[in-house]
Amino acid sequence: MGVGLLLPEIIACMGGLVILTERLFSKGEPERKDAAWFGASVLIIAGVAALRLLGVNETAFHGSYRVDDLAVYFKLVAVVAGAVTLLFAPDLLSQRRVKSGDFAALVLFAATGMMLLPSALDFITLFISLELISISFYVLIGIQRGEVRPAEAGLKYLLLSGLASAVLLYGMSLIYGLTGSTYLTAIRQAFSVGEWPLLAGIGSLMILVGLGLKIYLVPFHMWAPDVYEGAPAPTVAFLAAGSSAAALAAVLRLFGESLTGLSGVWLPVLLILAVVTIALGNIVALPQTNIKRLLAYSSIAHAGYILLAIVAQSSAGTAAVMYYCFLYAITTVAAFGVISAFAETSGGEIRSFAGLARRSPFLAFVMLISLASLAGIPPLAGFMAKFAVFAAAVQAGYVVAAGIALLLSVISIYYYFMVIRAMYVDEPVETAPIPCGWGTQAALLIGLGGIILLGLIPWPLLRLAQEAANFARF
Repeated sequence: MGVGLLLPEIIACMGGLVILTERLFSKGEPERKDAAWFGASVLIIAGVAALRLLGVNETAFHGSYRVDDLAVYFKLVAVVAGAVTLLFAPDLLSQRRVKSGDFAALVLFAATGMMLLPSALDFITLFISLELISISFYVLIGIQRGEVRPAEAGLKYLLLSGLASAVLLYGMSLIYGLTGSTYLTAIRQAFSVGEWPLLAGIGSLMILVGLGLKIYLVPFHMWAPDVYEGAPAPTVAFLAAGSSAAALAAVLRLFGESLTGLSGVWLPVLLILAVVTIALGNIVALPQTNIKRLLAYSSIAHAGYILLAIVAQSSAGTAAVMYYCFLYAITTVAAFGVISAFAETSGGEIRSFAGLARRSPFLAFVMLISLASLAGIPPLAGFMAKFAVFAAAVQAGYVVAAGIALLLSVISIYYYFMVIRAMYVDEPVETAPIPCGWGTQAALLIGLGGIILLGLIPWPLLRLAQEAANFARF
């Protein structure tokens, strides 16, 4: 059964290899969009394989890999983020002279790492999964050859991500030296009884720092605005929706299940950083004039909301994290789908959205719903996600932190509606209609339907998240 548990990852990885092989034999032929759509189909098949694992609770490969409902849930988040991104990506990539086959293969390899990461039950598997994701994004961010900004963004991500990996490894080595094991189950048992040495607390904080860069945790967020602005919109959509969700799954495994015995050290730090992350993300987003930088600081703020639920250290908090990640992935991909179709070619400045509702009512409506959901406006999906997070924090006794987060969330309404005002109130600079390929239209319809339906009917997904959270223990 061990190989069967890896079937979603095998399908995604083999799909990437097939695309690379086809690229070798089609050298010199004109670029087609088929590769990206083939990649989306592969991810859908991988998603079906993952769905078949719901209800399974097994470990494999000598206890280093586990499939449970929590892992399957985050595998589905990676599938949705990758598949929808590959639907709208070719329209922009063809304009930027980027081979969609190269892009699709890298997305599939990154998705493989994202599906592996939630199932990792030892440090080695966890680190390899993280590096598979990171290496794929090094290339995806700078995939536009000959362009300065993407190359600069890719270099920044490479340097900071490499530094974070080094800190993460050092923290893991301290924990390994104290426990004699890289397995999360053994580490949990080692710290569940008796007193722990000072180095154990330092190791846990270093692991938090290493993962902090992946989840936009302040003060390790400095790469996000530049990478968001410089990288192509499809890359940013997949990075924001898929990579951060996978890293949060690793945080849940490590700090929610394995390092609970050290919570006296890392829990107060994480609580403070969560509130600071929410504050900085929302406040610094206010003066932004570029839509991608605005959404970068928005992502930082949303990471803070999710961390509040992790701090709750409860099944309700875990369920809130899972629910939030799925809804945030759909909403973010929809927003960047609009940016890819329109704003990416106009510099990404918010003023370029002026009169968008008259030039393309469909694009403007999708952006309106996406931004309103990110702001937490009922009855959209974002409202239920924030409600679940704040409820989990209050139930855990963090009433003051939840209150501060709620007040700071109100600030976000201003900068989101600043974009909406430009689309529906300001006069357009141009009046020409905006072309939109069928792949982009399909991706936007999926995102739009998900935001509205999961806001009106949230209970099935909430129930699935709650059931997965109840059994997500070693």
